[in-house]
Amino acid sequence: MENRNPQLQRAIKVLGARQRQHTQAVRPQPTKLVDKTFYLNLRVDGMSGINQLVDANTKKIVGITNFDGNILNSGRDVVIDAIRLQFTTTGEKLESANWQSRDTLPAELQNADLRLIQTNDMLIDLPLTDTQSFKNEDYRPIATTPLLRAKEEFKLELEFPKGVTVPAAKIGGGMFLRLEFRVTEAKK
Repeated sequence: MENRNPQLQRAIKVLGARQRQHTQAVRPQPTKLVDKTFYLNLRVDGMSGINQLVDANTKKIVGITNFDGNILNSGRDVVIDAIRLQFTTTGEKLESANWQSRDTLPAELQNADLRLIQTNDMLIDLPLTDTQSFKNEDYRPIATTPLLRAKEEFKLELEFPKGVTVPAAKIGGGMFLRLEFRVTEAKK
């Protein structure tokens, strides 16, 4: 089991700075830190161009995503410390995809870029090959500890090279991608 103390210390510093920016004159509220993983499972066959993965209509559904729209609730700032990507063709639906498989990314996905943007600030901009690991426990550390602020819209997008389309899945299966963001959430 990995020691996450360095990530927690960085998150505390980032969140503390954010809290000092918005000090309340009346009575400061205590902040509770929560270790959390945001995840999003999606079917990628047929995708091309720029795809918005999360939007205002995204609903939290167990087994598919724990994102609830593209705005975090008030008092819930998040510091991202790591990301992981898994890909599989094993399963017929998102809810039953086998994330334990060791499928490698098809070339169309290997050349795609993943971006997280908030108020025109690029928080994460990585090629998918930089986020995929072949060990379930491995996450790619995000050294910049980006802060995803509450009550501000964000974009999570996947962009494919021009003219590239992810091939359609074989009958009875799908091409599925799972994104996981390991975060420290500050709840007020």
